[in-house]
Amino acid sequence: MMVSLKQVSKSYHPNSLVLRNVNLDLRKGEFIFVVGDSGAGKTSLLKLITGEEFATSGSVSCDGVPYRAGSSKMLKMRRRIGVVHQDYKLLKDRTVYENVAIPLFFGRAGAQVPPVSFFGRGAQKLVEDAIMAVGLSPKILDGTVKELSGGEQQRVAIARAIINFPDLLIADEPTGSLDHDHTWQVIDLFQKLNIKGMSMLVATHDRDIIRKVRKRVIHLSSGAVRVDDREGACIF
Repeated sequence: MMVSLKQVSKSYHPNSLVLRNVNLDLRKGEFIFVVGDSGAGKTSLLKLITGEEFATSGSVSCDGVPYRAGSSKMLKMRRRIGVVHQDYKLLKDRTVYENVAIPLFFGRAGAQVPPVSFFGRGAQKLVEDAIMAVGLSPKILDGTVKELSGGEQQRVAIARAIINFPDLLIADEPTGSLDHDHTWQVIDLFQKLNIKGMSMLVATHDRDIIRKVRKRVIHLSSGAVRVDDREGACIF
């Protein structure tokens, strides 16, 4: 999956830009970290790429398909993207199983994983594999999300995002609520998925991750790309 942003700016209020003339290409199979201070525009950038929001000016496209509201092609494209939101976006009164399994109901465009019965044997295996991949026990699947700690909820959100093996995983501070060991378990998982062909776009404040993983780094400041370091040597 190839994502391209050309001269993209984003404004929520007149005369106040949160992104300024951003040019960025994400190639198939790349692993990119997005860094910057709070308010630098990281979350807004990720939302433009997922199609949750649209650029005020400039263009965003995926595999040559421009992002336009209501476009059927864009909706199919979004099904090839897994998203880990900073605030998790979990259904707190539903079970962990139901939260993780939601993407299976829709399948994936051009999917390795077609739509499956929500509670079928095939779905159960995929859900258990995803939840164990993030270091959680299948025993929690029948409980509700609101019973879990913040760190556990964060890992459930990651399991949901990867269950369909999307072409692109976009993660906004995916380790923000995790301790050291679970942080590195998640980062190791991301690297393994990347080796298998999943593209990664990860926003983080964690300098230690940037220093040790050494992947491409996009540094945002005041809504603009200040550094695009393909060698991963940038320590923000």
